[in-house]
Amino acid sequence: TNDRKESTKWIRRGVECKDKIEKLSDLASTWNFQNKLYLLQAEEQFCSRNFGMAETLYDAAILSSKMHKFVNEEALANELAGHFYLETGRRNRSGHYFSQAFE
Repeated sequence: TNDRKESTKWIRRGVECKDKIEKLSDLASTWNFQNKLYLLQAEEQFCSRNFGMAETLYDAAILSSKMHKFVNEEALANELAGHFYLETGRRNRSGHYFSQAFE
């Protein structure tokens, strides 16, 4: 179906972006790209339904963003983690992440 083709296209595109960020993290600046890599990996695991790994990676993205003072990226990671918890039926937990994104 068209929806499946479209979804596959975007997942493939996300993996390509993640691979590029991973190379930049390894070659250029781990400090600058680590949080971005964790967030892309979390999204990939969410799409693959590896929810336990996704949880770990969302939290790693949030922590890395906070440690490196990337305030906007910390908010984004919290927002996406909130959507993750909402989509996986954990509404109460999602509220924490959404409120952190807002702060």
